[in-house]
Formats: sequence, structure tokens, C-alpha cells
Amino acid sequence: MNKKITIVIPCLNEGKVIGEVIRDSWIGLGNDKINNQVLIIDSGTDDSEEIAKSLGADVLKTPKRGLGRAYIDAIPHIKGDYVVMGDADGTYDFKETPNFTKKLDEGYEYVMGTRTKGWIEKGSRPPLHRFFGAPVTNWIFNLVYGSNFSDIHCGMRAMTKVALVKMKLKSQSWQYASEMIIKAMQLGLKTTEVPIRFYKDKHGRIPHLRQGWLTPWKAGWISLQMMFTHRADFFLFRPGILLLFLGLLAVVSLSFGPVYIFSIHFMLLGMTLTILGAVSIFMGLVAKAIYDPSGKKMKKYMKFFQYNKSFLASLVLIIIGIFFTLPLVSDFISFGYNLSSGLQDKYYLSVTGLTLIIIAFVNFTFTLLLHSLSERLQENQ
Repeated sequence: MNKKITIVIPCLNEGKVIGEVIRDSWIGLGNDKINNQVLIIDSGTDDSEEIAKSLGADVLKTPKRGLGRAYIDAIPHIKGDYVVMGDADGTYDFKETPNFTKKLDEGYEYVMGTRTKGWIEKGSRPPLHRFFGAPVTNWIFNLVYGSNFSDIHCGMRAMTKVALVKMKLKSQSWQYASEMIIKAMQLGLKTTEVPIRFYKDKHGRIPHLRQGWLTPWKAGWISLQMMFTHRADFFLFRPGILLLFLGLLAVVSLSFGPVYIFSIHFMLLGMTLTILGAVSIFMGLVAKAIYDPSGKKMKKYMKFFQYNKSFLASLVLIIIGIFFTLPLVSDFISFGYNLSSGLQDKYYLSVTGLTLIIIAFVNFTFTLLLHSLSERLQENQ
């Protein structure tokens, strides 16, 4: 549809296979070297640069700084409206490029390749990668983000250049793969998957990801770090609601004294759960606001946690809390700054009062933090 296409390929000493990869790339681009572009990001020391240039590819020479960094360095040099990316090791077939660009023509902004739904050549992936590492991390990603991707680690993918720029990638290494998908979801990009073929390494080359038994584990670990840090609210907001509910249930039900076998110790547990729940909810809201590029969530939270309303609500809770706590304070003073040996029912209500005072403090300080964060985010826009 008259869109120019750029295939971006990071390369680190791939002289044995880069020629074949580039030839396949031009086939995938219809051998149109006038309107389209093959861009090699070369950070190696072999003859890959000379081979690439002889086959009509553009070459950007960069220091060895990581796979993710290669894609970041490439952005200013991309001439196409569509960007297709993949590895230089020959495991991905760039002749399949039209399958990706067709989806972009249909209005999709981010297209993932999927080896799981495609074809995987026997011996192309170690059993540990194929049957444990990739499925487990893929399952974790879908659980945390509520998505349905089948192969988040697939290195062949495509997107519009506009989408790539909007992502503002930061990852320097292998975690770029997770960051791209995360940013695509956060930006609300229209995404889909395309089945692809995945081949064995050619000419006896050893993949960079398999150089040392620790390397794939390190790659998996930093990918998980990327997933979790961009979705901290998954561990905070909903668990916080559950903790708050259970905690308040215990505190409120025991406010006027013990019930059956449940006494002050169970109430103190409820108080602890209530505080943890409230803090988790507020921290979860902050995380949601930080990782919402549209800014809609921040506006929603700012409207709900208006300064005057939040201050008034906290003040009311503190007054009620102090009123409930007065019997405990009075007895504490009366007995020479000590409590009587007998645990009276009125002390239970004081625990409820202390809980309300703490929640009021957390609510007000969260409001201050939210307003400060909103101003800082606006400054950075």
C-alpha cells in the first residue's frame, strides 16, 4: 500500500550467515532496493559490514552494547514507514516479511511472530528453552498482563515506525523483547500474531544466547524483571483489596469485644492486614498512574483524590479514631502510664480507633504523593 519498509537486523560477527540473511530480506521486500531498506546494526569485528554493503544493505557501525541498544541506535536511521526486525543468525526467514506487512496494512500497529503456532525445525531450540524457559515466562507474562500472546520471546516482529518511536525503548539487552510488548499494550496499540518458521543455526555457529550455561538463565531473569517492574500494581492493587477486606472484617466484628474464640490477638492481626491492604492499594494506584502513557488514569485518580476532599475525609477519620481511643488513653494515664491487668471490652474499640487514624494518615500522605507525581509527569511530557 505504497508504504516503505525497513528490515532492521542487529549483527555481531555473523559473517558466515549475514549474506544469506540479507538476500532473503531483499526477496521478502520484493527486491525493491529503491523504496525499501535493509539496515544492519553491526557491532562486530569480522567482515559482516563489507558483505552487507556489497548486497545493498545500509550499515550502521556501533559499539557492542547489547541487542536492545542496537534497535534504539537504529531508530534515527530507519527510512521506512514499516519496521520489520529479527536476528542475523539465519534462524528467522525474512522471506516471510509480506506476512507481517500485510497485517500492518490491515491497520495493526504491532505484529508479533509466533514460533509456537508456526513451525520449529528439529534441533533448533534446546529442550530447556522450548519446553520450560519460554513456556513458563510466556505464561507468567500473560498472567501478569492479562494478555494472550503465544511466543513473547520471538525475535521476529514488525510495527509501524510511529509505534516504535512512541515506545521510547530503554532496554539495552535481551529484555527489549518484553519491553516492546509491554509498551505496545500500555500504548493501546492494535496487536496481532503471525505464525513463522524457525530454523536451526547454520554453518555450525553457536547462538549468543547459548554461550555458557548461565546465559539463558540470566536472559530469563532480566526479562522477568522487566515484566514485574512495569506491572507492580499486579502484586499490589488486587491483593491489597483482599487484605483490606479481610482486615476490616476482623477489626469491625471485634470492635465491641471478643466473639467466640476470637479475641484481641485476632483483632490485631486484622489491624495489620487492614494497614497492609490500604498501603498496597495506594501503591498500586501509583504504579498504574506511572505506567499509563495516556495519562487517563492519573486524571481519574486526581479527580477522586482531590486535595480538599481527601483532607476532610482524613480529618473525619482521625476525629472518630481519637474518640474511640480516648478510653484507652484515659486508663493509661490513670494507672500511672500503664494499663490494668484486665483486658476490658472498651479497649477493643480503641484498636478500631487506632486503625482509623493510621488509614487517615496513609490516605492523606498518598494524596500529597499523587499530586506531586502528577505535576512531575506533566513536566516530563
